[in-house]
Amino acid sequence: MTPCCRVCGRVLRTERSRAAGVGPVCRRRSQPRTAARIPTPLPDHHVDGQTELPLVHHQPTL
Repeated sequence: MTPCCRVCGRVLRTERSRAAGVGPVCRRRSQPRTAARIPTPLPDHHVDGQTELPLVHHQPTL
């Protein structure tokens, strides 16, 4: 009997897949996606010609 993937039923070809019982495609699909990381600017980050504005909390009034 040929070992098959527990998720999709495809034939498992590598020893790693056979040991896990899941193929590489199904393994990738089951892992959560990671969000793209946006680097945080350093506190001393300054762009020439850019005006610094004070951070003021604004709450709209109804």
